[in-house]
Amino acid sequence: MTKAKSNGILKNLSIDILMLVIFALLLGLALWIVWMYFFRGPVDIETRGYVYRTVSESAVQPSETEKYTVQHFHNLDNAVLKGIEYSSTCVNCHGDYPHNNTPKVRAFFNAHSWFMACEVCHRENKSQGKITYKWLDNDSDMILGKLQGEPGMYGARIVPFIMGDKRLDNLIDTDTVSAYELSRDGLNEVEDKTAIEKMHQVLSKKPVSCEKCHTENSLFEFKDMLYSNNMAAYLKSLDVGSMVNSYKIFHLPNVHGTAQNK
Repeated sequence: MTKAKSNGILKNLSIDILMLVIFALLLGLALWIVWMYFFRGPVDIETRGYVYRTVSESAVQPSETEKYTVQHFHNLDNAVLKGIEYSSTCVNCHGDYPHNNTPKVRAFFNAHSWFMACEVCHRENKSQGKITYKWLDNDSDMILGKLQGEPGMYGARIVPFIMGDKRLDNLIDTDTVSAYELSRDGLNEVEDKTAIEKMHQVLSKKPVSCEKCHTENSLFEFKDMLYSNNMAAYLKSLDVGSMVNSYKIFHLPNVHGTAQNK
């Protein structure tokens, strides 16, 4: 066997081995992707590990002592589109992303706009009587008896009530808003300011902050809001309020491949 022929064989063998390694890596990547999307259990909040369950085990309601698992409860595109479809009177003037004055927290606030009436946080708290909170179906306005669908995609919104059945999500008269929209181009500065103040006089200048809800002593009991015991415990444990109040810079999850500090 000549040296040239020997070198050719070694070269071909090296190429074959390299191709085999590449194939093995690609196969491993494909299997990992399949596992991630179809066979991986939900993330355990306490351990950050994965919980493996069979179909029959997943159908069983977890006990009080069992570690709870959650998925995303704030969705992105679909929740935004659904929120725009069933927008409140407020967004006619304030826009689909009404919280824009404070870059530090506006994303958190806007994430709530798609499933909560504005009056949950912005109403004046001078009413006599106990405030309760209920989910209302976006299409029928009927009170929900249970939450259905993907987390954050229930087709409903949280509305405050007083004295049992009196809704507090219609504090601003829609006729007044419509009249203002039709005439505001002809108003002078004083008239415009007066009209705006009149529409907003029923609202609080100090809205409810994050830690008023996401805490053990919440404004409402999450279990009464139809959440499971596990999800209710998780929502109470969120430390967003403390983070917002305590830090000038905090890190959002790297969900799109590029880390950013906001």
